Amino acid sequence: MNKPNLHRHLGRQIDKYLSKQTINNSPELMAFIDVINQTYLNYEKDAELFEQSTRLNDKEYSEITLKLKEEIGKRDIFQKKLVEAINQLNVDGKELKEEEDNLLDLIKILNREIEIKKEFQIQLNESKTIAENANEAKSEFLSIMSHEIRTPLNAIIGLIYIMEKENSLQSFQENIEVLKNSAQNLFLLINDILDFNKIEAGRIDIERIPFNLIVLTNQIAKSLQVRASENLNKIEVIVADNFVPNLISDPLRMNQIITNLVSNAIKFTKNGTIKIKLNQLGVFDNISTFKVEIIDTGIGIEKEKFNTIFEKFSQAETRTSRQFGGTGLGLSITKKLLNLLGTDILVESEIGVGTNFNFTLQLPIDLKFIPVNTNDLQENYKVENLKGLKVLLVEDNLINIKIAQKIMTQWDVEVDLAENGLVGVEKFNAHKYDVILMDLSMPVMDGYEATTIIREKNKLIPIVALTASASFGYLDRALQIGINEYIIKPFNPNELNMKLKKYYRL
Repeated sequence: MNKPNLHRHLGRQIDKYLSKQTINNSPELMAFIDVINQTYLNYEKDAELFEQSTRLNDKEYSEITLKLKEEIGKRDIFQKKLVEAINQLNVDGKELKEEEDNLLDLIKILNREIEIKKEFQIQLNESKTIAENANEAKSEFLSIMSHEIRTPLNAIIGLIYIMEKENSLQSFQENIEVLKNSAQNLFLLINDILDFNKIEAGRIDIERIPFNLIVLTNQIAKSLQVRASENLNKIEVIVADNFVPNLISDPLRMNQIITNLVSNAIKFTKNGTIKIKLNQLGVFDNISTFKVEIIDTGIGIEKEKFNTIFEKFSQAETRTSRQFGGTGLGLSITKKLLNLLGTDILVESEIGVGTNFNFTLQLPIDLKFIPVNTNDLQENYKVENLKGLKVLLVEDNLINIKIAQKIMTQWDVEVDLAENGLVGVEKFNAHKYDVILMDLSMPVMDGYEATTIIREKNKLIPIVALTASASFGYLDRALQIGINEYIIKPFNPNELNMKLKKYYRL
């Protein structure tokens, strides 16, 4: 047997216990030793392979573990960024926790938040467009408003200059009517703006007063016929035979609604007819359901413009205001007033044929049949003599003093003057008055402080603010400190007469 072929451990054992001669002389022993040797060699090889395999497994395990740690780290970073992104987009105000480990759920939440943000962005863009359009409409409105104000002012200033130069009775008589109309147009324009402002702020209350709608409608037609005649128009009032005229609502606002619609019809109609129709639709449980229609034969309105004509600062077209005038507030005010009365305005129109504005109302019937005097609401209101009424006028502007004093003197009112609030308080303490007309903005002492001092001594004397301050904040403050009511400058003499008449005692 060749020893070098033996496994080193087996060779040492054979050398220790067996001789070469013994081995060589026994083929069986040699075969046995050869089997044992192969076993040793195979074990050695298996051990070496196992050791090598172990080393390889440890290396791969380490590499795989490292890769897993890297992936877990990436996942944590990705998850954290997802949570941050969701929290930034979140519109519910409820923040997610970083412990949320369901990536699929996080991705779904993120997708949902992205969709919400997209919708929000769309709405934001739409709002931006609306705001830009509104701003453009307001700019156009201001341009129109400037034109509407400057036109009558130009007539007033120009005619005053002409009258001063000509200085004749004929010039005075010819121009006084134009001056009156120009001033009235300015007055109506300011009233439109103030009414719109009050409606927008929710500061208009609907009264519940008995009135006769047929009488009111006829008075409106009569008062507007002169203006209609300028365009060669005729106004007709058509009332159903079964119409119930005695109603309970706000006659002032009803007057304003019908007047606005008829005035609008006059403006857009030439050599035509404006019809005011009152139709009875039904009566049930002392509630009258009726329809009011204002029908003209004017230029008509395109169907695409039906909605925009009721928007604030808007008319059917820009050139409409240039050609026919107006601020674009009349129909907006009318719609809002009808909304306050619980209904809406409808429009039917055809270009070149005419327009029908109509609305349906349900109002309580006045069973007493004692309507208020609706003449009080018209321009042809007849002022009453107030002889003996003692009024303290607290006013600092000399022109306003002169105008108010001259007007009230025509009614035989006894007028005492105070140039500021301090003098007003002093005169109140020294004399007895029936009514105090109080300007709110004055030097030395304003109307608020003067009213507060007067109210500490007398809670009952009527105090009427005669002021150019039309802001709701100023007027609310005035009412809170004891002002009974107010008249906005420039004031209508008829309105002043009506206010003073309330406190007149024979």
